[in-house]
Amino acid sequence: MKIILIQPPIRDFYDTEIRLQPLGLCMLKAAVKMHIPDIEVIVKDFHQGRGRRTITYPGEFTYLKDYYQFHDKGPFSTFHHFYHFGADFDEAAEEVAKERPDLVGISSLFSPYCREALACAHAVKKRIDAPIIMGGPHVSAAPREILKDPCVEFIIRGEGERPLVELLKALCYEGAMDCVPNLGFKRNSEMILNPIEKNYDISDMPWPDFSDLPTDRYTLNGKPL
Repeated sequence: MKIILIQPPIRDFYDTEIRLQPLGLCMLKAAVKMHIPDIEVIVKDFHQGRGRRTITYPGEFTYLKDYYQFHDKGPFSTFHHFYHFGADFDEAAEEVAKERPDLVGISSLFSPYCREALACAHAVKKRIDAPIIMGGPHVSAAPREILKDPCVEFIIRGEGERPLVELLKALCYEGAMDCVPNLGFKRNSEMILNPIEKNYDISDMPWPDFSDLPTDRYTLNGKPL
């Protein structure tokens, strides 16, 4: 079984490098490798190190053009341009499809970027029929909003290491979805949200697995994070 875990691109007026390393996805990979070593897990970061391009303002932001008419000329950003930071959605989906995964996980960390996470899900679904699971703080805050999307089969609320491992066990060994903590799924068009339970103790969890990420892509003060 192969799993692809995705950090999606974002769209915004600016980007902040310090928050870009997908630590959570690397922790998920390490947990799966510890508990189910036969499963292959690949982390794909389609955000950091994938460039940027200028795009048009979203409709709800067009009123800002009257205030941000000129290019930045000082130390404070006036948000003149709106950008897509990272890979194009179709480009990301093509890269995922080439891996032929059995499950695709997508991180939705910040609520302002939930549309980008869902756009990744839709682009992936156009190419492969693998189930998609989404997790992260936005999913925990609005689980039903995400789960109702036709391209999302599963969600995880709260911390994800133990729930992901238990879900994979259920998928591999035909276990019951109702027993997977923190899991959200659909049954006959009904949305089921399982109870939230404790994660693994932090002292029992392995070090995050950064092996899929180039070390020179993530730096702080010129040194690798």
